[in-house]
Amino acid sequence: MSDAVMVCKLQLHSIQGGASLCAADNSQMPASRLRFGAVWEGSTEKQQMSENAVFGHWTPCAEFTALVRNAGVIEKLKEGKKYYVTFTEAPD
Repeated sequence: MSDAVMVCKLQLHSIQGGASLCAADNSQMPASRLRFGAVWEGSTEKQQMSENAVFGHWTPCAEFTALVRNAGVIEKLKEGKKYYVTFTEAPD
């Protein structure tokens, strides 16, 4: 595995459960849709000393949506919490 290309700090905005059609394999299974967005700080005081402000400066806008079938993963995630997402180059 190669070194990280980019690290984002994202907040989990919503978890929506239910059966979903997955375009990758055209199957319908129980799954949860996770919606994440970039972190930021609204006030100048917080921006000067916050990790969120640093991440928000370099990645001011981000959206990430995933359809997840692994219930073990879903139960560990909490709406409103923040998570690091690391991008590394993957083999073909």
